[in-house]
Amino acid sequence: MPHLSRIRLRLTWRQRRAFVLTVLGYQGLVWADVLLNDGRFGGNARTALAGVAFLLMAAATWWIGTSLTRRGLVVHALPPMVIPWEQVAAIEVQHQLGSQVVVVHHRDAGGLGVVRRTKLSAPTTGPLGRDDEFQDKVRVLRTFWAAHRDADTAVA
Repeated sequence: MPHLSRIRLRLTWRQRRAFVLTVLGYQGLVWADVLLNDGRFGGNARTALAGVAFLLMAAATWWIGTSLTRRGLVVHALPPMVIPWEQVAAIEVQHQLGSQVVVVHHRDAGGLGVVRRTKLSAPTTGPLGRDDEFQDKVRVLRTFWAAHRDADTAVA
């Protein structure tokens, strides 16, 4: 794995499709109401604008996830967060409401030694959004962390 400089873990299409298809259906109904019924069911410019905001959110589901780089773990969220490998204390899989999520335990950047917990948006798996490769992704995450944590420790 030393030749890999970046690995990207994203939500799968299976995890994103319900939201994306719902938003597309919403837009279709709004525009059908506006064009065919003159907005009798509430379709107008404001509902179409709300649909555009939903479309942007649906498109953003492709961006959400986690990247593994040589310098650390990059959490793609708002705002993005970088956790250097030397600050990571543990990577744990937790069960929450029937789903499995990855939680990273890490020290704060201020050097106070306070351990924080950051839940990653990807990888995740559960009954409504199954990721058949979840365990493999967790294994890659832990292996990447172990390889780069040891490299950072060896240099220091």
